[in-house]
This record gives sequence, C-alpha cells and structure tokens, in this order.
Amino acid sequence: FWFYFPEARYYLCKNYVFNIKNDAERRTFDDWFMKRRFGSYIIKISNVYDRKINEYSLGLDALLESEKAKREISEFEFDLWEY
Repeated sequence: FWFYFPEARYYLCKNYVFNIKNDAERRTFDDWFMKRRFGSYIIKISNVYDRKINEYSLGLDALLESEKAKREISEFEFDLWEY
C-alpha cells in the first residue's frame, strides 16, 4: 500500500514502535520512517510508458532495476545536501 507521508506524519508521531532487543528505546513510527529503519522495494519509477518495473523486467533483472532506482534516489538526495 502507499500513503502520502506529510499528511500521515501527525498520526505516525503519536504511535510507538517497539524494539524487541531494547525495551528502553522509545521510537515513534515517524522516527522509524525518517531514519529509514524499514525494508522496501521500488516497484515503479517514472517512465515514458508509465509501466511498473515488473512489466518490462523479470526476476533478477527487475530486482537490479529496483536497486538501480534506489541508488539513483540516494545519490540525488546526497547531492542535495553536499556542500
């Protein structure tokens, strides 16, 4: 599923995520998302035909395409904050 993160932040900061290995840690869902403590796969990127990755790649190629998109987003974000 997907949701618009800026609209959901109000609700995310009011609920806690618990760490099984460290019960003294108090972290909200907002902290969890902002610190990128979750796993995910990119399934669609903007393209000419508006297709999902699995519509033009299969298996390992789709996973590699997803990782390529993740790397490009990470590099773009890093370049925004580079001095």
